[in-house]
Amino acid sequence: MLPKYRFAWLLTFALGLVGLIARSGLAQDDPIVARMKKDIYFLASDECEGRGVGTKGLDKAAEHIAAEFKKAGLKPGGVNGTYFQPFPFCTNAELNGDSTLILDGPKSSLTLQQGVHFQVLGTSSTGKITAPIVFVGYGVTARGIEYDDYAGIDVKGKVVIALRRVPRWNDKEKPFDGPNKDDLAGLDVKLARGQANKAAAVILVNDATETTTDALMPFAQMSRGITTTSIPFVQMRRAALELVLLSSTGKSLGTIEKAIDKDLKPQSAALQGWSVNLDVKVNRTEVMVKNVIGYVDGAGPLADENIVVGAHYDHLGYGGAGSLAPKEKGKIHYGADDNGSGTTAVMELARRFGAIKNREGRRMVFMTFTAEERGLIGSRHYCRIEPLFPLKSTAAMFNLDMVGRVKTDLPEGAKPKLLVLGMDSGKGFEQLVSKHNPGFDVVKDKSVFGASDHYSFYVQKIPVLFFFTGTHPEYHRPTDTADKINVAGMKKVADFTEKIVDHWRTDPKRPDFVYTAPTFTPGVGSFPKMGILPDYTFGGKGVLIEQVTAKGPADMAGLKKGDIITEIAGKEIPNVKSYMSVLATQKANVALDVKILRDSKEMKLKVTPK
Repeated sequence: MLPKYRFAWLLTFALGLVGLIARSGLAQDDPIVARMKKDIYFLASDECEGRGVGTKGLDKAAEHIAAEFKKAGLKPGGVNGTYFQPFPFCTNAELNGDSTLILDGPKSSLTLQQGVHFQVLGTSSTGKITAPIVFVGYGVTARGIEYDDYAGIDVKGKVVIALRRVPRWNDKEKPFDGPNKDDLAGLDVKLARGQANKAAAVILVNDATETTTDALMPFAQMSRGITTTSIPFVQMRRAALELVLLSSTGKSLGTIEKAIDKDLKPQSAALQGWSVNLDVKVNRTEVMVKNVIGYVDGAGPLADENIVVGAHYDHLGYGGAGSLAPKEKGKIHYGADDNGSGTTAVMELARRFGAIKNREGRRMVFMTFTAEERGLIGSRHYCRIEPLFPLKSTAAMFNLDMVGRVKTDLPEGAKPKLLVLGMDSGKGFEQLVSKHNPGFDVVKDKSVFGASDHYSFYVQKIPVLFFFTGTHPEYHRPTDTADKINVAGMKKVADFTEKIVDHWRTDPKRPDFVYTAPTFTPGVGSFPKMGILPDYTFGGKGVLIEQVTAKGPADMAGLKKGDIITEIAGKEIPNVKSYMSVLATQKANVALDVKILRDSKEMKLKVTPK
């Protein structure tokens, strides 16, 4: 038995500790916190190898997620009765000698030279084909406005020729299909459309916006990324198509383009008498990757509609591309926050919705996407190529990415920040977020910007919301480890998400989609880098610098953590989106004037982005 004075001291200490835990919200004995902690420590373990594409650890993470979905009572939502949606991902591609392209017509034959008259594109497969030619306009299927270049025309086993981009590309008065415009213009989408319609090969030709130079894209421009097809894919000069069209249809290419732009009616046609002899030689290195999908059925009048709750589960593996610690290549980049945290939250939400008895409302579909770090590849594959649950029946999508660093070291009375994107993508979303907010200082970014998987759904005209607790010095570094995760805070984010998603599940009125023109398209193109990490949760005007990369352009110019960028090259920078948009118009290795605020004092520095 303890002496009375020691017992009293220990009792006082214990009561004080309990009070401290209660005030901090850690709730260490919370079984939900315990199981979420177990999940994230596994995802960010050595065993999962940073969940990089091509690692066994990525597959182990997928197996873990699928097992948790099954335990939660979710049905397999993947292919062939599994929880997986597999697809090939190209890690490397290279030309393997000279390819040939010959156009054979009724009265003439054109032999085109690789690199001069045509170029093999980086996502092409190897193939040797002789087949008739079909012109398919822009090669676009736009569900939103019922425009389909493939409608009513048989291209099976034939070579299709498609124009770049979409109709009315530069027409701001009458744009083509709103938010789908950029997505539909994607080269991988055009390739996938050809494959889906069973074409033998796709030949791409520059549209009228490229008539000045009619440049051929280099092979390397598309040599890495998702492999959505097993057919050859090449680009050909406009002059060659012009000759074939005049011979076969009597119409010039320009006349056909103007007709499509005017009426938005396809001008697709089989080019009678013309065929292609195509021999493409490419070596590709591919790995299979997979999304993980499970669902719970709905019931009642809303049962055929879907709510998607998603997160990407991949990260950077052992570093390399995307790492902000280039000297530490070969070290595991654990990705606890990015995005073990979002994946953990999705599994937790799956358990909660899977446990609901006598479920009513919409079907709940839980997805964890692969290869997000390579350009939203997994969610793009799902939305563009293989939507296993109809997109037209998908009412809304909720995305969780980096939700594990809810801050606790706050001034007295301050609330932790939570960045919420997409509030303008659905009517009433801002009010919904406000109603269910459990005590966060919500940074109300109404845009849909954010290089994460919600964007793939947004361009399909699906309302989205995206939660994000902010950047930190460990971002894309080996130091993003599980011990730095605020698990109780992550649970609080999951609680917040649950209330909003449950409203979507049961509300008889489907959310109305609202289009907001993006100022920057994630995953499209590249831009010069200044070597800073912005604070995405900053609610003020400008870009608050969270971190400066050592010996990077910003560091060499004298920028510091805590500086606020307000202007670049004479252009105002009110937020992160404008920062990226302005940099996208600049050239690497050209010095720029950059205005900053440091301790409320304005300064101007010269920064040379790389």
